[in-house]
Amino acid sequence: MSDKKMQMSDMHPLITEKLTTGGEVIFTITGNSMAPLLHHRRDQVCLTAAPGGILKKYDFPLFIREPEGKYITHRVVSVNRDGTYNMLGDNQWHIERGIRPDQIIGIVKGFWRGGRYISCDSPLYRLYCRVWWLLYPARYVVLRGRGALSRLRRAFH
Repeated sequence: MSDKKMQMSDMHPLITEKLTTGGEVIFTITGNSMAPLLHHRRDQVCLTAAPGGILKKYDFPLFIREPEGKYITHRVVSVNRDGTYNMLGDNQWHIERGIRPDQIIGIVKGFWRGGRYISCDSPLYRLYCRVWWLLYPARYVVLRGRGALSRLRRAFH
């Protein structure tokens, strides 16, 4: 496997071609928006075509954020009546509303976290999604508390 770094915009045509022929694409996550689940430049995701092109709550797509054209992997937190989606990263508080189906490139079917593969169909992963969404109102407190606990643990070790 190559360690060559490429921009997602350069890879987009290759990804689209691979997914439309039933293939899968694996890439390393960049950014911290999906922490604590996925870590910047460490964890990888396996992308496939969205089944039937329609997403449901807790699906984990790769989409293009407009207008800046940034490639984002966030979780679907709700499906709107007009067929658009609302997305949210695990390490974020602001819901991105109105993501259109034509902005969706593919869906994460699983990921490698710390070298261990986890399927997005796994019951434990699905439970994590539900619990993390239920914690949304208190996410700021949870994330800040998690950081404080980590600092305390480091201070005593």
